[in-house]
Formats: sequence, C-alpha cells, structure tokens
Amino acid sequence: MNKDQDTQRKSEELSWLENLQRNSWEPEVIISGIILAFLFIFPTKIYEFCAYLIQDIGLDFIFGMIILFYLTGIISIFKIFFVVHLALRFLWTGLLGLSYAFPKGVIQDKLFKNAQGFEYQSPDQMVLKLEKICSSTFAYPVSMVIVFLTMTIYLGFLLFIYIWLNLSFFQVYTFFLLSSLFIAFLMMSKRKTQFKTWYSRTIVSSINAIYQSNTGKWFSILYMICIVILATPIIYSDTEDFSMYFNESNVLAKEREWPAKHLYFEDHHDPQKRFPRAFLPKEEVGDNRIRIGLARYEGDREIMEVLQSDYSIALDTLQWIDMDETADLHRIYINDSLVLINDWGKYRLSPSGQKVYQSTFSLDGLKSGRHQLRVEKLIVSFHPFTGDAEVRLLENWANFEFIKK
Repeated sequence: MNKDQDTQRKSEELSWLENLQRNSWEPEVIISGIILAFLFIFPTKIYEFCAYLIQDIGLDFIFGMIILFYLTGIISIFKIFFVVHLALRFLWTGLLGLSYAFPKGVIQDKLFKNAQGFEYQSPDQMVLKLEKICSSTFAYPVSMVIVFLTMTIYLGFLLFIYIWLNLSFFQVYTFFLLSSLFIAFLMMSKRKTQFKTWYSRTIVSSINAIYQSNTGKWFSILYMICIVILATPIIYSDTEDFSMYFNESNVLAKEREWPAKHLYFEDHHDPQKRFPRAFLPKEEVGDNRIRIGLARYEGDREIMEVLQSDYSIALDTLQWIDMDETADLHRIYINDSLVLINDWGKYRLSPSGQKVYQSTFSLDGLKSGRHQLRVEKLIVSFHPFTGDAEVRLLENWANFEFIKK
C-alpha cells in the first residue's frame, strides 16, 4: 500500500511539473516585462551613484569608472536577454495563432506549381520547436544572475575595504587580480579538487553543464558573445560624458569644441543629476553680476593638504592665493582675464544632494556678445600604481562660452 501511494505521489508530481512546463510561457512573459521596466530605470541611478562615489566619497576615478562600466554592462546585457526573449515569444504567439487558424498546415494542391512537392513543417512542429527555444532563452540568464550577483557582492566588499581602510587603488587592484587568478587556477586545474566538486553541485554549474551538453560547447559561449556585442552601443550611451568626472584632467577636445549645455547651465540641466565641473545659472546673462558654481570633490582635500605641506614653493611660483577651502584650487578667467574670488559659499543642491561652491563676480565693462569662461585648477596627480606625486596645472579644467546681453 505504501509503495502504491509513493508511486501515485511521484506520478502526481510529474504531472504537476509537466503541466507547469507547458504553461511556463505565462510567467516568462510577465517576468520579462517587469524586469525590463526596471532595467530601463537603473542606468541613470547607477551613473549618479558612481558620480556620488567620486565627488562626495573621494573614490578614485578609475575605480568609479570600473564600477560604472561593470554595473551598466550587466544592466545592458540583461536588457538584450529579455528583449530577445520577448521578441521570440512574440513570434511564438504568431505561430500559435497560425496553428489554430490552419491546423492542417500546407495544402500542396493550392500552391503554385514551382512550390509544390516540397516538404514543409507543420504549424504544430514550428510551435513546439520555438517553444523550446523561448524557454531555453529565458532560462539562460538565470545562471548569469547568480554569477553577476556573486561578482557584485565581491566588488562591493572591495569598495568597502577601499573606503574603510583608505587604501590606494594599486593595493585594491593587486588584491583583486591575485584573488581572480587564484580562483581561475582552481577552476582550470584538471585535478578533481574539493572546490570543483562543490562548485559542480551548484545551480550555476548545473545550468551551464545542461546548456553545453545540449546546445554544444561553443554555442553557449558564442551566444553570450553576441549578446555582449549587441549590448555595447547601450553601454556606450549609458556612460557617455562620464569622463567629465575625471577631476585630474582637462576637458576633452570634443567638449571644448562642442560643449554639452546640460553640463554647464542650470536651465538646461536635470536637477536630479550632478554637475561635473563649473556651471552657470543660464547661458544668456542680462545682469552685471553673474553667479558661478563649482562641483566639490572630496579628493581635493588631500590635494590641498599635500600642496600646503610639500609644495609651498610651487604655490609661490604660481602666485597662488592662500588656500582655506578646496574651491581655492580653482582660478576663474573671463576671456583670459583673471577674476579674483575670495568668498566661496558652501551649498547642497536639491534634489541631487550635490555639494557645490558658489560665488558671484562683476561683469562691468564686458561688451554684449559671446564670452569665454575658463577655469584653471591646481592638482597633485598620484600615480595609481607607484604612488608618485606630480603637481599639475589644468588650464582647461572647465571651458565654455556664455552670452552677455
């Protein structure tokens, strides 16, 4: 009796599983749609988060850029995954309707003579084939989610250690490289180690093994490469202009020739986002006084302290003003004429929460028309690997034009 009950229970479980597999398209479409809706929101948040890490926390630009490209890359790859899945489900729905409307399939006698005599697939066959493709396409990202989640947690741990212990980029980079090489060595070793035995039992390993054994060893790899290639334009679009947050460089030549107004003028700027460098309220100025803002970088505090303690002679040579705040690392020029500003105010912009310095200066004697505003910045550049310091004057830390009415 117990044996019969056990057999019946197993039969019911199999029937439940088969029924669930046949109707898997419903949760697939719902989940894909919901995930895509969230994925199209995240890139902006990630961009602003990385800018926050660089400006307010003092994270090294290289580290911030790695985090941005990594997280944006994950989001873009999953966008392509689920867009492809929904596109395949759209095609599957069309074939499903075709199989209902024309269950007999091709009627040879009603075709043109040159199309008769060939073997065509029945609608049912096409629906079943595409069903397997759709299900496997949806299942593939599951293993990627676990892999990316593990890597993200590890990257977050490194970021925490970097900030908490105030380590250099070289130290974190070395630790990351050595740990990655160690894991790669364990995985590539032909020995049946305890680590490989444990890993083979995980969901990630099992899913990859199922894909490789059923679709071919190289197909799954090539499929992932194609997804990454398709995601590349999205990654580029979502990370555009992030180089403006590289505090230790001049603006790029393209930015000087074709500046983006939303990066320099508040009336063109999204208040939810951060300013990377200098900015004005608007492009056209009608008053004789103008308000200027400077993005504050936490890393400038260390630069100012190093300059005051180790490079006082360089400051005297450059005839630099006394430094009380990191805003004093900047010099403002209008048409190459120096503008003296000694009263910078500290503010926090809403709703972005960005910390900025602001002040005003006079435009008396300035003729109507276009004028160039240029900001020089004095920095100490630390080599990320050797730690060597170098004093540099960035003559075009910010460079754009405004219009005097």
